[in-house]
Amino acid sequence: MKDIDIDSQLQKLLRADDKKALEKVYVDYKAEFLNYSKRYTIDTSDVLDVYQDAIIAMHQNFVTSQLELKTSTVKTYLFGIGKNKLFKKLKQKHRILRVEIETDDYTEIELEHNLPTENQKILAKRLAEISGTCKQLLQLFYYRNLTIDEIVEQTHYKDGNTVRSHKSRCLKHLKSLMKVN
Repeated sequence: MKDIDIDSQLQKLLRADDKKALEKVYVDYKAEFLNYSKRYTIDTSDVLDVYQDAIIAMHQNFVTSQLELKTSTVKTYLFGIGKNKLFKKLKQKHRILRVEIETDDYTEIELEHNLPTENQKILAKRLAEISGTCKQLLQLFYYRNLTIDEIVEQTHYKDGNTVRSHKSRCLKHLKSLMKVN
């Protein structure tokens, strides 16, 4: 049986909420995900939490949304979710700054930037002025850190070139609106 057929069958079982299939995905890709995460400076316990969260999110997408992957595998989809969750975890961790004091103790200072800057306010205003599809595309790419292929999977675009082209046009339009100020 080809890998494509096996993956297709696995997706079918996941959509049917088959616990054995979910367990197989969890066990089969856990070591690879842990190995993948070594390129980032993040604790193994946090990586395991992220992996479990990614498994849960993937499972929910298959069961509730009846997700059907046409251009990627279950593994690619799972790793995409995991990668985004890793980045989110890393961003949260970088909000803590350690300051050493003469006594070799340290104090944790929480760095919160809740108030938007003037540029962020202008950007939010300009984002409201662009079309819904442009806004969605830019948010998927820049806020959710999805790859072009992941965007193709989750949207109506026919291929990666179409996404790149549309993203370029949307970005150009947004930049022109930013210059108007």
